[in-house]
Amino acid sequence: MPPKRRGTKAAVVPTSHPAAGPAGDASAERRITRLRSRELGLEAAGAGDVASDDPGPVRKKRKVHPTVGGKSVRAAAAARADPPARPQPPDLPPYPKSGNSNDILNWAIEFRRICALPGPDIVIPCTVRREPEDTRTARDVASTADKSLILKAARSVVGISSSMPDGKILHCTGIVVDWNETRKLATIVTCSATVCYDGALVHPKPKLLVRLPNKATAKGQLLFFNAHYRIALLEALVDSPLEPANFGSSPKFGQQVFALARDKQSSLFARRGTVLWEEPPIFLKSRYLLSLSSEIALCGTGGPAIDEHGNVVGMTFSRLPNPDILSISILQTCIEMWRKCSRVACPFLGMDLRAFGVLDVSHQEEIQLEHGISDGFIVDMVCTDYIASSLGISNGDVIVSYNGHRDFTLHTFEKYLLNLGWGFLGSFDSSWTTDLELELYDPVKRNTRCVIFPLGFSDTSEEVLPLP
Repeated sequence: MPPKRRGTKAAVVPTSHPAAGPAGDASAERRITRLRSRELGLEAAGAGDVASDDPGPVRKKRKVHPTVGGKSVRAAAAARADPPARPQPPDLPPYPKSGNSNDILNWAIEFRRICALPGPDIVIPCTVRREPEDTRTARDVASTADKSLILKAARSVVGISSSMPDGKILHCTGIVVDWNETRKLATIVTCSATVCYDGALVHPKPKLLVRLPNKATAKGQLLFFNAHYRIALLEALVDSPLEPANFGSSPKFGQQVFALARDKQSSLFARRGTVLWEEPPIFLKSRYLLSLSSEIALCGTGGPAIDEHGNVVGMTFSRLPNPDILSISILQTCIEMWRKCSRVACPFLGMDLRAFGVLDVSHQEEIQLEHGISDGFIVDMVCTDYIASSLGISNGDVIVSYNGHRDFTLHTFEKYLLNLGWGFLGSFDSSWTTDLELELYDPVKRNTRCVIFPLGFSDTSEEVLPLP
């Protein structure tokens, strides 16, 4: 015997009721639930009928969810879980099936109109990119350790864009040297080429744009620039915190470094190179700069050169055939001078020097055998109207010591002279000098003599701009 069905008692709809089928069709009778019959009015009390006290099945109340921003919590959560779909191109009208010539003509007109509309900005996520954005960066930074090193150092690397008077936009790179969490201010050092040309500002208030690692941008404010050392200090008000760079020691010859850069889209570039022991071209007066074996990115001027620990050892400048590196020790001293005295003391010797160590080995042997000189600075050029000429210093003379020091690398010598400039900054006397004792070897007379050289300083190559 089949089990009894549980549920609401059903009623039979008579064929004469409007809810039934056509009159006279007995098969149209169907069973309906009591709730449905009540809705149809079949259980209403009438002649000979008794109204039922059974209220019937109770409908389940719909749960009301709290709202957030006009949407229910469930809907808001679903929106977060399922972000809006990417914009799709407009739908094209279907081809008319009627075959009517007017319909086909109207379809063709509408088809051309929609095709001429600008397409939506469809965003392609970077996760779907297969090829590297810069193959040179991918080649030079291949190992996991190098990638981790670069990613950490890149947090302190920003892009710098400046507008030139001719309308051109110059793109360089900058290094974050300080971050003020309270004021949301970042201090950035970069190349002076972003704000000046031939030692002078291109505009009294340069227009600078700082491009952050997270692709955001901020307006930059020039604090000062120094054309002698080719550096500029900026300040930018940014919302997201920036990480100041870690400074290391001065670069060493033969050391491997990475030169980092950011372009106008804030994309990261890296180049691996070696610090070269070679003298710059004869026309370059800044002989305290070092050279890099590898070219840097087009936007890499003003960017950092980092060592194997991720510490900044210098700032790079684009030049052919080899880029230049300004030692971090000189860069730090300049920044410290400006912070304490609002200016930088630039030493001026009035002569160009060549380090004995950069000479080719056969030339070194010749000097050693003929003069017994194995190290020092060789005087390469003397300005006729400066102190060096009046002291009888000539081309070919060799500086074998300075104030008793015998460290004969030009960037360390420049750092030494620069630190002597603290006395100039404290005196506020433009004619202030300090005595530099030079021990000179004369290759013509083949003798050694001591010269007291009055070293002068200048701060005319910089300008301090007040903050608004």
